Amino acid sequence: MEREEVRKLARQLGWLWIAWGISFSILFLFVVLILTGWIPANELKARRIVIVDDKGKPRIALVMEPGHVVELQRKGETFPVHYIESAVVYVYDPKGYPRIMLRANSDSSAELNICDRQGKVRIGFAATDLPGATLYDQEGRGRLTFSLSGTGDPNIKLYSQDWQVIFEAP
Repeated sequence: MEREEVRKLARQLGWLWIAWGISFSILFLFVVLILTGWIPANELKARRIVIVDDKGKPRIALVMEPGHVVELQRKGETFPVHYIESAVVYVYDPKGYPRIMLRANSDSSAELNICDRQGKVRIGFAATDLPGATLYDQEGRGRLTFSLSGTGDPNIKLYSQDWQVIFEAP
């Protein structure tokens, strides 16, 4: 009895794979026909569009990133970091590393990040209710921040390697 159920399940999965393959092929053909101009389209909807160079390396990507939570450890403690949904433009160098990221977040804030040759963020600018800029070390830790307070007063903070404030003005 169990073998018959397994065979039945295998047949159903086989048909499911065939249906999926046909559906994906039709979708792929449809996208190719739109991109080649055989089918005119006033609007193209996608969650990710990647433009590649002559060698097939990504050079520009338009991405809709979903919100998610990442757990970080600091001083032996684990805490969640919430990332919100963002529309992002990535600009890659010829080696495939991200060099510039322009982000429009769902909370109406905007960010511009500039990366080093290894694709790590080194300078970040944020446009929120309180704009600011951050300089990052090679490990991706914010070490120097410039920002404006709610009253418009400037604020500068310097951080140690373990994210302790070592200087703050005012």
